[in-house]
Amino acid sequence: MTKIVVNATHKGGEGKTTNSIMLAEYSALILKLKTLIIDLDPQANFSGRYAKMEYDPAYKGGKIPPLHPDYEPEVDTDWNGRSGIANIFYGEEVIPYPTAIPNLELLPAHSMKLQEAEAVTKNEVLEKVHLQLKRFLELEAVQNNYDIIIIDTPPSKGPLTIAAIKAATHLVIPAQMEQFSIEGIYGMLQLWKQESYSRSKENQIILVGILPNQIRDVKIHKEFLADLKTKENTSKFLMPVSIKKRTVYTEILTEEANPKSIFELPESNVARIEYESACKYIMEKVLNHG
Repeated sequence: MTKIVVNATHKGGEGKTTNSIMLAEYSALILKLKTLIIDLDPQANFSGRYAKMEYDPAYKGGKIPPLHPDYEPEVDTDWNGRSGIANIFYGEEVIPYPTAIPNLELLPAHSMKLQEAEAVTKNEVLEKVHLQLKRFLELEAVQNNYDIIIIDTPPSKGPLTIAAIKAATHLVIPAQMEQFSIEGIYGMLQLWKQESYSRSKENQIILVGILPNQIRDVKIHKEFLADLKTKENTSKFLMPVSIKKRTVYTEILTEEANPKSIFELPESNVARIEYESACKYIMEKVLNHG
């Protein structure tokens, strides 16, 4: 069974997209797993890491996937040449994009289509959004083609995030050591528990853990981290690894970066050691437990 890892928080700036990128590249480059990445965030930052997204002429500030490299206008007369994960909500075909990284394929975001999916009415949401992603990822073609799927979600507890969690086999909660971030952890834990209660014992969603992220060497961050380690409802979920606030994690995601991936830095590089340790911990739990 293909493992499906979702990075989710309902607050922006927690490092969800960066963590999704790191896990995807660790899976493809280090573990050599056939990896599919899915971008459910209308901001499309995850997609932009691997594809030259274009601005949507019909939606100010929105982005659309580029023309697919396999698109042939003379042959594909019933297709506009663009594909993305939002197509599943519209009954349209989904065709993953290759990336520059071996073993790694992308289903990009489409800003307007994802925003529309997020805005469906309460009566429609279960059928039109919540279950569509799960059904798609359970398709034999998807299961046979990929070892692991990494999903980035929008900063909310809305329909798209819930759809990702319903499809997931594993959940990761990245969080800064700040007051609102800590409150967000409890919200995601509640969402995870609700999903767990709705599933059979044989098909539980596994919480890999809370990943302390963007930690600075300051008193308040140390206090929040210590608090998470001692509180009963968070201590057992807190990962034994953490990510510090480092400029390199931003720099390596720029278009001009060379090398392009943290895992192409020297093995002695402190940033690579740090994130490789986090990815190793997460992936060992994902691949070896459940």
